[in-house]
Amino acid sequence: MRRHPVSSIETAYGWWLAALTLLVASIGFGAATCVPILLKPMSQEWGASTAALSLAHTAMLVGAGFGGLVFGRVHDRFGFFPLAIVGALAVAVGLSAASYSQTIGGLYLAFGLLVGACGQGVFSSPLTAALSQWFDRHRPLAIAIAASGQSVGGLLFPPLLRIATRDHGWRATLLGFGIVGGLALMACAFAFRRLPPIGVQPHGSGAHALESNSGKASVEREPNALLLSLAACLGLSSVATFLVMGHITAAGEELGATPAAAAALLSVMLGASLATRLGTAQLGVRLGRYRMLIAASVLHVSGLVWLSFSASYSTTAGSVALIGLGFGAYLPGYAGLARELFPVNQAGRRIAEMYFLSFLAAGAGTWSGGLLRDFSGDYGLAFGCSALAGGAGLAGLLPLWRKLKTV
Repeated sequence: MRRHPVSSIETAYGWWLAALTLLVASIGFGAATCVPILLKPMSQEWGASTAALSLAHTAMLVGAGFGGLVFGRVHDRFGFFPLAIVGALAVAVGLSAASYSQTIGGLYLAFGLLVGACGQGVFSSPLTAALSQWFDRHRPLAIAIAASGQSVGGLLFPPLLRIATRDHGWRATLLGFGIVGGLALMACAFAFRRLPPIGVQPHGSGAHALESNSGKASVEREPNALLLSLAACLGLSSVATFLVMGHITAAGEELGATPAAAAALLSVMLGASLATRLGTAQLGVRLGRYRMLIAASVLHVSGLVWLSFSASYSTTAGSVALIGLGFGAYLPGYAGLARELFPVNQAGRRIAEMYFLSFLAAGAGTWSGGLLRDFSGDYGLAFGCSALAGGAGLAGLLPLWRKLKTV
């Protein structure tokens, strides 16, 4: 018998979309992190507490969670192109509105509804699902590329935004970012007008693999239970990560660093995540996706524990680099597991469902960090709590060994 080679849906255009996806996700994440980056200058102008301003970032994350849930389903039905247009307009209008806001309530609306729900809600799980449809053999790498936008955006935008704020003020900085970023996102959106190729599910992946092992009832029930467990673990890790991410710049300034050097701590954290994020695909192939996720979570928790005991700029930089390495691997790791548990036509919805709890938890982490900072007078208690949350997320993953060790 002759063995025919398995055809692939991957094309050069798919890799071009992967490059554009990285740019889109970077700009989207840069817009989403404006409040943590500019927390101190905003607080100085308004005289607001850390917790009150942190709620703007919390509103963005909660909005992104609900937006991703809605737009993930819309993507599965109508495709990504119309969503990309909506997201580009939302980021441009949202940042511009925030730049003119005279009240913190206006800031909440601009970031929660526009930048968060209609901006980041599009450029998170729906963008990941859209790119994954162009790949079969290199799908884990495509998911990692989409997730790397957080790393690239976090590496580039914190120092740029703080330097621009130093020279022009935070309002002009937000307005300029909104105009330039919105135009760039709009230009990239038109690349998604082309429909993705239609391919066959790789043998042994998604729901079919589970069906062969456990039967139809297992396909209907077990993946949903696993998805819920994974979402809970991801949520706990997100509380820890975004508590640090939302306050590390302000914490750096309280250590005596200059604004640019303090913003560089966030760049260190998210820049380090780029190293493991792009390597996630190969790590998942060699170790297995579940084992890779465990290893990433161990790195993440180690950095959180180190940060809770750090008292200088240099040790803080080392600890956030370790946190970034773990964060860079665990986020696409969770998406990759979810993608393997379900068929391709449910990709947008299922990844969005798992990320939904993650966004809510991330918002809770940012807000609780502000509350704990205001209560204790420094960030020691807040960072200690982040280590506990991260440890709980890792502990929740371990009992899933029997069910996921072969994934």
